[in-house]
Amino acid sequence: MLTEIVTLPSQGRLYPDDSPLSSGEVEIRYMTTKDEDILTTQSYIQKGIMLDKLLESVIVTKGVNVDDLTVGDKQALLLQTRVLGYGSTYDIKVNGKRHTVDLTKIKEKGRPDLFENSPYIDYKLSKADKQVKLKVLTSKESQEISDEVSVLEEKGLPTNELTLTLSKIIVNLNGETDEGKIRKFVSEDLLAIDSLALRQYLELVTPDIDLSVEIGGEEVEIPIGINFFYPSYKA
Repeated sequence: MLTEIVTLPSQGRLYPDDSPLSSGEVEIRYMTTKDEDILTTQSYIQKGIMLDKLLESVIVTKGVNVDDLTVGDKQALLLQTRVLGYGSTYDIKVNGKRHTVDLTKIKEKGRPDLFENSPYIDYKLSKADKQVKLKVLTSKESQEISDEVSVLEEKGLPTNELTLTLSKIIVNLNGETDEGKIRKFVSEDLLAIDSLALRQYLELVTPDIDLSVEIGGEEVEIPIGINFFYPSYKA
């Protein structure tokens, strides 16, 4: 079995000591035709779990639960899985023209040094003058938000995606940890200027990979989705 060690953007700092992810490294194996079968399994695609099933298949490190991965670390593992499976070149169309991107040039971003065996980080809402504790979301938590938004869309109701997301991210508000009270504050009292600054800060410090590339003077973000695992992506 041919394998590679992937260094996580988080360096393992967002996980407790007893987690296998705290080492900051995950061993994955090269993709096989068995894994390609996962990519074309319609039931996985329809349920939105194809990428999770793929990672579950290729991760060799024992005890790793894909649900526990932060979004950034999951992205990094999917990126490396794609490179090992189909090579480092990736085709993307911009303004009708095909461009080739070298996936090995994608860099990490964030400030893992600000975390120590915990996904939480302190932050102050300057206008509201309130101290909050923020949480870097796991893959599972991010998917839960997407699922809830989808249900609201199907019912023709406002999605409230920003409120849902911030209510997951803020886990402590001036010592208050009740989810209902935090959600009420987010939906009714959180100022837009504080909300924007909070999101910008979390974007800055959260360990992740930078999927934005410049093509023809235009910044384009590479989407890590179903099509990412085919030899070429057609926009």
